[in-house]
Amino acid sequence: MTRSFLSRSLSLIALAATVLIAGQAQAQTPQAVAQRLQQRYGALESLQASFVQTAGGQRLQGPLSVRRDAFRLDLGEQVLVTDGGTLWSYSRDDDQVVVQDYEPSRVGFSVGQLFTNYLDVFRVTAATKATIGGVAHDVLTLRPRSSGMSVRDATLYVRSSDAVPTRVRVHDTNGGTLAFDLRDVRRNVSLPTSTFRFDAPRGTEVVDLR
Repeated sequence: MTRSFLSRSLSLIALAATVLIAGQAQAQTPQAVAQRLQQRYGALESLQASFVQTAGGQRLQGPLSVRRDAFRLDLGEQVLVTDGGTLWSYSRDDDQVVVQDYEPSRVGFSVGQLFTNYLDVFRVTAATKATIGGVAHDVLTLRPRSSGMSVRDATLYVRSSDAVPTRVRVHDTNGGTLAFDLRDVRRNVSLPTSTFRFDAPRGTEVVDLR
C-alpha cells in the first residue's frame, strides 16, 4: 500500500463523515448553517453508509462505519480500520496488513474533529439550493480554515425533505477531484467494539511499524 493511497483514503473517510453529519443542515445563511451543524454533534455517536467514489477514472465502492475517531472502510481490495489509536491497512491482493500508530496529522485533520469542533476545521462559505433528479437539495460549500490541509474546498448535497446526504464533490490542492455518492445512511447505529479492530486472516503477512 502506498502512502498516497493511505493519505487519500483517510481524507476520504473524514470527508464522508463531514457529509453525513452535515446532512441535518437547512439552506440558510452560511453562518446559520455552520451554527446548526455544531449543535448536532452532541447527539451523533456513530454512522454507517454505503458509498461510491470516483477519482482519476477509478471507481471504488463499499461500506463505511464511523464512531468518533474510530472508523472502518472496506474498499474491496483494501480495508482500513482504526480504533483511534492504531491503524490497520489490509491488502487482500498482497495478503498483507500494515499496522501503525494512527496519526491524523498526516492528512491534516482527524475524523473526531468533525464530531467535536467542526467550526475550528471548516468554514461554510455558501448555502444554496439545487434539484438533482427532480429532488430538492440543500447545497453547502466548505473551505478549510487551515492552509496546510490537502482539501481546497468541498460541496455537499443533502435532500431538503429529510436531510439525507447524497453526494460530495471535493477538490484537493493538487487540482484533483473526488466524486463521492452516499446511500443507505444510518445514524447512531449500534456498532460493536470489534468493528474498529482488525484480526488478520490466518497466513497474512503482518508488518508492524509501531
